Amino acid sequence: MVERSGKVIAATFAAAVMLGAAGCHSSSSPAAGDAGVTGTAPSASATAQPSSAATSAAPTTAGSTPASAAATGKQTTATQSGSGSGTAAKPPGKPSGFTRAGTYTYDISGTAQSPFGGQQNLSGTDTDTVDAPQGSDQHSKTNGQNGSQEQTLQVRSSGLYVVDIKIASQGFNEEFKPVGTAMYFPASYSVGKHWSWQAKSTDGKYTLDVNSKISGQTTQNVGGKSLKALVVDSTLHITGTGFDLTSQQRDWVSVQYALVLKEHTVTHGTAYGANISSDATRKLRSTNPS
Repeated sequence: MVERSGKVIAATFAAAVMLGAAGCHSSSSPAAGDAGVTGTAPSASATAQPSSAATSAAPTTAGSTPASAAATGKQTTATQSGSGSGTAAKPPGKPSGFTRAGTYTYDISGTAQSPFGGQQNLSGTDTDTVDAPQGSDQHSKTNGQNGSQEQTLQVRSSGLYVVDIKIASQGFNEEFKPVGTAMYFPASYSVGKHWSWQAKSTDGKYTLDVNSKISGQTTQNVGGKSLKALVVDSTLHITGTGFDLTSQQRDWVSVQYALVLKEHTVTHGTAYGANISSDATRKLRSTNPS
């Protein structure tokens, strides 16, 4: 019973907070004309030489890496426009499709409900740590209150593609691989654009189906700055052994920084015979990583 209870709580947490279609690691590919942070970005075929930081502890989610950083694996000291530091800001360069390496903090609010764990408070913070790119791949890791999610995405001329996703929490530890070609976020984006992908767990127990659509454009305030954002609506459906969970997720995605600025996810379904539900929001504190 304790193990079952733990799995239900883990499943609720994983579905509510850790999964994302345009999710935590939503960045643009080189073809996305106005994406990217300060600097000149490499093409998708550019080979990066990551520093030792790329093999250290926690990797994570979105932003864009300047060319010098992507080429050497070291983080540039160039200041982003509007960052407010003393160094003169440089004009934005071409997009790289890579997240600016570093750790980003998100404020979490919401609740998750299950018959075994009762109502669980999801409020607090989690961190997204982004590694320096390795070739055309970039690895990231989200650490939250009850678990973690790792993912590796690959930059191609047509967009970002899923290489690998790992979800770890009490009683739930699964690795997912894409079925066929799994586009995570398209390079050619516009309102009305939609795409889908599927991944299966390596043990064959679970299937993740994702359908996403760019619903509109708006602005979001992050760290005192009003940033342009694409509104991306996604449906995530996890099925498998004891699982049938559906999440409706809305992401506010900055193409400029290749970061999810805000995310709202409502999840409902069954896990190991228990009815569960959750409602969670993540909000980025700053576009400047630590």
